[in-house]
Amino acid sequence: MSREKRNYTAEFKEKAVELSYARGSVVEICRELDISPREMPGVT
Repeated sequence: MSREKRNYTAEFKEKAVELSYARGSVVEICRELDISPREMPGVT
């Protein structure tokens, strides 16, 4: 069973980058954005 690929807005991506600088923890960022760590590019 394949999953549908999620598309993220530029604003969402910018927020993720800002959080990465502020927090540093991928797990914390993913919780705040309500996404799986597997959805963070360059992490897995």
